Amino acid sequence: MNNKNPVLFQIFIITIFCLLLPFHSFSQTQHVYINGKVIAFSNNVIKIDSVKEPLYISGTARIVKHVKKQDSFYEERASLREINTGKSVTLKVTGNIVSEVIIEEYKK
Repeated sequence: MNNKNPVLFQIFIITIFCLLLPFHSFSQTQHVYINGKVIAFSNNVIKIDSVKEPLYISGTARIVKHVKKQDSFYEERASLREINTGKSVTLKVTGNIVSEVIIEEYKK
């Protein structure tokens, strides 16, 4: 770049500055993880003992279970059919929408 066209130079500097902004910060969600025992579950609505309001499981939610084999813990695929009253779960929640369910099989 030369100094003959200061407007182009300013556009170049602004473009570089914008490219260096941390864009990942704009896409972060404000989720929380909630632990509890299942009180009720039906039609993708779950109630757990640590939250008063019902929570809605997203159709794209990740469903897994943590199991203990010998002295190690493993994560395995699971389905909504495996969520039963009394089971310990950890839920990843944004607002009242659940995007991840971890069924804690080892806590029987």
